[in-house]
Amino acid sequence: MLKLKDLLTEEKSKEQLALELEKAFKAGPAATRAFLDSPDGQSELVRKDILLAPEMDGMDPDDKVAVGTASGAAVDFLPTQNEIDLMKSVAWPLGSVGNLTGAIAKAVAPGIVVSGNLVIDGHHRWSGAIAIGGDAAQVSGKDVQWPGKDATEKLAASQLAIAAKLGPGVTTPTQGKGFKTNIMGKGAGAISQMIMANINKKTDPNAPGALLNDKMIKNIITGSDKFTALWDWLGIEPLRQDDGVKNKFHKLRIAIANKVAENLAALPSNPQAPERKDMPQFDKTVGGPDLDSVTPDLTGKAGGFNISPPFVKDGYKAKGKMLREHFQRTAGIK
Repeated sequence: MLKLKDLLTEEKSKEQLALELEKAFKAGPAATRAFLDSPDGQSELVRKDILLAPEMDGMDPDDKVAVGTASGAAVDFLPTQNEIDLMKSVAWPLGSVGNLTGAIAKAVAPGIVVSGNLVIDGHHRWSGAIAIGGDAAQVSGKDVQWPGKDATEKLAASQLAIAAKLGPGVTTPTQGKGFKTNIMGKGAGAISQMIMANINKKTDPNAPGALLNDKMIKNIITGSDKFTALWDWLGIEPLRQDDGVKNKFHKLRIAIANKVAENLAALPSNPQAPERKDMPQFDKTVGGPDLDSVTPDLTGKAGGFNISPPFVKDGYKAKGKMLREHFQRTAGIK
């Protein structure tokens, strides 16, 4: 028995794939990634003839993406992933006295990528700034105005840009392993306990030292008078080496852990945030393209990538619908 797909031309196949791509896009980054990783999604028809043909949909300049500067209060932005790792957030500021006092003086999340009020990349720099600065923490980076009506569609558009840049036959990069010290949805008490359970551990090779390490704590106590801003930040009286307070190291660590935990427990959440494995990866270390290499393709006259539906012209869709209805009316053809 003949089947519809056996009678369709390549043009029809392209049209059908464009419709499937649009359906996946509207379902969000998980469905988009699944489609892109399928044989159809990795084909030249999708990766070249559709994703590299922004003029195909006749909707110029719907695929052009504006790139500007991101700035503002960190707490005014929403995450687009549902897991934030404690150690990736605080290992840097809690690795030395200098890093901590510097962050207290000016808590900024540098080099992050947002889209409107959504954090797209740099979640741990964002959460790390809030961990120390709370409401005073700021963001600094790029604002990439991905197309889409909400977080799920903006992330889907990001996935399409990555696939377009990588080309046919390449699966979309992913980081699917969950975090053992995920803080999203955790209260201050639970986060404080996590911090205390990781004292003197160094999980970030770029951190200046282990978490709240002995040298750091000793430097704070022995140089107590130099750290007025730190004691004000903690809201406690300075602990001095000769003040007779028992377990001074433990008391100071607890005070820092509680302060950071209180700030992290107030992190805004986003119910639309997908699983971490479905987050777009503009990261060469996991096989993705660097965002800087993608930006010129996003900001051209009409946009270099077809990343905003519709992915075909209305007339093109109508032709496909007409063909389907014609073949479905034909006896013996499904």
